[in-house]
Amino acid sequence: MEKVTGIREKGEQFLNDRKQANNLVEILELLQSDENKVVVTSMKVVLKIFSHLLSSDKMLTTGTKHKNGTETDNAEAEDQYKYWLQERYHDCIKCLSRLLESESLHIQKLALTTLMKLLQLECRNPLRKKDKESYNFQPMILQNVLNKLVSKTSNMSVVIGRFQEYLEYDDVRYEVLIQLANQMGSQRSREQVAVATFCNNCMSILELITMPTSEDDIHNFLGQSPSSQDKVQSFKEHKRVFTNTWLQFLRLPLSTSVYKRVLIMLHESVMPHMTNPLLLTDFLTASYNIGGAISLLALHGLFLLISQYNLEYPEFYKKLYGLLEPSTFHAKYRARFFHLTDLFLSSTHIPAYLVAAFAKRLSRLALTAPPPALEMLIPFICNLLMRHPTCQILVHNVDGPNDVSSDPYVMSEPDPAKCHAMESSLWELESLKSHYYPGVATAAGLIGRPFPKVEFDVAEKLELTTEELITKEVKKKQKTVALEYNTPKGLFDASKYGGHFRDLYWNTS
Repeated sequence: MEKVTGIREKGEQFLNDRKQANNLVEILELLQSDENKVVVTSMKVVLKIFSHLLSSDKMLTTGTKHKNGTETDNAEAEDQYKYWLQERYHDCIKCLSRLLESESLHIQKLALTTLMKLLQLECRNPLRKKDKESYNFQPMILQNVLNKLVSKTSNMSVVIGRFQEYLEYDDVRYEVLIQLANQMGSQRSREQVAVATFCNNCMSILELITMPTSEDDIHNFLGQSPSSQDKVQSFKEHKRVFTNTWLQFLRLPLSTSVYKRVLIMLHESVMPHMTNPLLLTDFLTASYNIGGAISLLALHGLFLLISQYNLEYPEFYKKLYGLLEPSTFHAKYRARFFHLTDLFLSSTHIPAYLVAAFAKRLSRLALTAPPPALEMLIPFICNLLMRHPTCQILVHNVDGPNDVSSDPYVMSEPDPAKCHAMESSLWELESLKSHYYPGVATAAGLIGRPFPKVEFDVAEKLELTTEELITKEVKKKQKTVALEYNTPKGLFDASKYGGHFRDLYWNTS
């Protein structure tokens, strides 16, 4: 406690008497202490000291130094002290930046907020007189902060979460994007583990960035407000910097987890803010060709490029058809995939053979799909047939096959145009009328009946789980519970045993 009080006293002495200037050096040394209380108190004291020095322009200089460190002829003697204060200020920034790697989360967050408060003060009260005359964002502190936040050895996601409030400032966000792009360009040749950690931290920052949508949205600045001629006021410049940063990031060797995080947010949080979303074509097509969950997640972004930005991708539906595998019903992103697939197949301009191929493939997969998927899948297929009446022949094809051996449909054919779906029938759905789960059997009963005029709503069943189905069945009130097929007339069959056990019971009692 005495040590903590002594730090505060040294700070007060420094502010009241220039002769106590060495107190500042001692306080900066205490920032490197092993005692958390000492470090916390020292941070609060140096913030108070430099807040006073910056806000009162007591470090503002007019002269310059020669390379050998001497003052120019016209510099006043007062500047020598100011230059010394500036050097201590830079030492303070370095010490605080190192604390961002502290094992104490409290110290990490306090160091971050202290640095950002100093950045705000320095932006509004620059250290050089010429910077005071016009808008000039001071990048030194932010550069030190980012160097630690995108660490190559530690996951900084928690501290980055605390940094989010500063990304709401237009000038901070703009500068962060510029510096991130510069750092990403130098990481491709590093060792794999370091790059993976770096990418994860960069992704944590990019996920928190909210971009402006017009010039009117650019008005919130941490430092002084710039003039209309400054780049930071330009909406196009913000989009340019944002686009460049994302393109640099997508060139890095992303881990599978980061890859998925990118694809999940790409269509909604990235593409609308790029100068030209078609720059993502190579990344999305490469992702679509990978297969598995990566392909499922690349669907939305790729479809937006096709539908809104006129990207020509003739193989799109063929590859989508190839994604329909048994594993699709067990994938984490099943709901997202079928929502998008329903969207892709909603156009009435799709050829009938293509719709028939999708309906038939889904029907074949339904034979082994779990009940939660089937409750969604059967109405899904019905909707396809309602949109395209030509394909309803698959339901009413009396000459169609009755089993797998006589079915002309070729499940292994990757091209939907060559799988002979139109020559087949949906006998698989007919077989589901005998499914063990009543809900599936009821849904399968829709096949063969007149279709309603309005499509079935499958949205509420996209995320249906086995646990939900079990809970639903448990809550049902049953009037009778079937224990066997024939209702028993007694514990023993009298016709078989001739009443022997009944007589035995009465005689013994």
